[in-house]
Amino acid sequence: MRDGRGLTVTGWVLGGLGVVLLAVAALWGFRGYESVSVTSDSMLPAYAKGDRVAIEKSNGGGLHHGEVVLYRTPDRFDGADVLQRVIALGGDHLVFDGTQLVLNGEPLDEPYVKDGVEGASDAYDVLVPHGRMFTLDDNRADSQDSRQFLADDSGTLPVWAVRGRIITNPAMTLLLTVSLLAGTLLALAGAGFGFAGRTVRRRRLAALTPYGQSSSRAQSRLSVRR
Repeated sequence: MRDGRGLTVTGWVLGGLGVVLLAVAALWGFRGYESVSVTSDSMLPAYAKGDRVAIEKSNGGGLHHGEVVLYRTPDRFDGADVLQRVIALGGDHLVFDGTQLVLNGEPLDEPYVKDGVEGASDAYDVLVPHGRMFTLDDNRADSQDSRQFLADDSGTLPVWAVRGRIITNPAMTLLLTVSLLAGTLLALAGAGFGFAGRTVRRRRLAALTPYGQSSSRAQSRLSVRR
């Protein structure tokens, strides 16, 4: 590495890896995730107005009971994005007798509901069609959810209306953050090695130039004497 070539090669390798990792992480993050702001207190106590939450983009495939999703449909809430919890999916039978939700014959355990209060609501009995979902807010006493649209397909929504789901596994966010950080560090290290290699080459050239000039002068003197 005396001539700086090894440092330069190392710089190119590390810098290239860093740039590739940054590009992949940025593309992955841009295409797969987004951050949204909660616009109301209807999802208290889990999410309050003004909170920012990480959303994994989704087209509604592979939904699970209890997931909090972000959806948008033109016939509700003026087409605005809405954050609600999936209570029932296609094929489910959901019954509310005024005090307790029952899903497929079993009382539904809902520890996420604010103060454990279901809120004032008429009784309903819904058989969710396939490809649709029934959603509720966690703050049942102060919300507008599927219960307010029972006259429209029993309050259900098409799953294709889902734009994404809240990330509950911090490992995904951590992995994305680590990838961005690692890419940045590798790119900076590559730049550092590249600069070091260039500096070494310049110093070596500067050290060789006077010697070369002296040799030429000495040869000229010998030629004149001869």
